[in-house]
Amino acid sequence: MQMRFLYKRQSIGELEEDLAQVWQVMSSGWLVLIDLLFYSFILTLLTSPVTFTVTRMTGTFIIIYFSLACLFLLIRKAAKGKDADHIR
Repeated sequence: MQMRFLYKRQSIGELEEDLAQVWQVMSSGWLVLIDLLFYSFILTLLTSPVTFTVTRMTGTFIIIYFSLACLFLLIRKAAKGKDADHIR
């Protein structure tokens, strides 16, 4: 029971700063685009029974990645526009 009193908890301000840093890194555009590469690769592997050749698989990967990237960029642009309108 004595160990409980020896551990000093961080203040709320320090916890909020740490959380803001984690939030900023996790929501960065580059990290999302790298995740989309991974998900595109997985989806391409899942569609491999349909796409028999390597060229079709490559085309499928490119189509899936660019579709997801465009969707992400459109959603991000809409969200930034909405935030700018909301702040005013």
